[in-house]
Amino acid sequence: MLYDRKYMKKPFFQERFSLVDKLIVLLLTSFVFQSFCSLFGFEIFLMTKASLSIEGLSNGYVWTVLSYAALHEGPLHLIFNLLGIHFIGRSLCRDLQNKDFVWLTTLSAILGGFLWLSFNNGRGSLIGSSAIVSGYLSLFCLTRPNQPISFLLFFILPVSLKPKVIFYGVLALEVYGFIFSELGKDGGIAHSAHLGGIVTGLLFFFFLKNGFTLPVVKFRFLSKKRVSFIKKRQVTPDFTVNFSDDSHIHNEIDRILDKINEHGFGSITDEEKTILDKAKSYLQKD
Repeated sequence: MLYDRKYMKKPFFQERFSLVDKLIVLLLTSFVFQSFCSLFGFEIFLMTKASLSIEGLSNGYVWTVLSYAALHEGPLHLIFNLLGIHFIGRSLCRDLQNKDFVWLTTLSAILGGFLWLSFNNGRGSLIGSSAIVSGYLSLFCLTRPNQPISFLLFFILPVSLKPKVIFYGVLALEVYGFIFSELGKDGGIAHSAHLGGIVTGLLFFFFLKNGFTLPVVKFRFLSKKRVSFIKKRQVTPDFTVNFSDDSHIHNEIDRILDKINEHGFGSITDEEKTILDKAKSYLQKD
């Protein structure tokens, strides 16, 4: 009963349209819009209003702490970031709850941007989602440090490395680039923004490891009936499962599986994951 459903047979409980897919669509749409602005002579206006800079923030463009991540210097800049988001972010999206994945994405961009501003005061502007990719990579490597990863180096040479080796290697390169390139006002790579993303991944790993939870933020206008319904749901006590009653077990598993089918595996709570594990062991004994 636990595995006879079609959506439970899919690898990693795939969602129909995950948060990673939505982020990729957003970045592609932004790049198309940016290209049209460049074609019709509005690129400078767009960069002034959406890229991150001290001048922009001083003019009240507070949204640029996030909007800068949706812009890219060119197709190659976009493609490399999309590859990182697709391969690394998709794996994280399966492990994290949706709200945690959104927080990781948002804070990686914000912290990466502010760290860049701290060392590039008044010099140019920042664009690109590399800080987000760095945040994903950092958390991915820290949560599975010894799981071998195979990939094609330069798309030619097959290489297998442990994530912890990749993490230390990337960290060393970014620190080197930050000290000897960015601080020396040489080169156009925002190593400080990448380091901000890496720090965000480190902080998230610490929070998750110690059981901290981040709040759910929803920008949705609710009707009075909807608000009263939510308040009623909030005062209901936590559910428990009586493993001595088979019908209760099956009903609870059905409820959790329906929730996974509708909202994805990341939507279930730690308690519900524990119930699935216990139910699996219990049913295997029968």
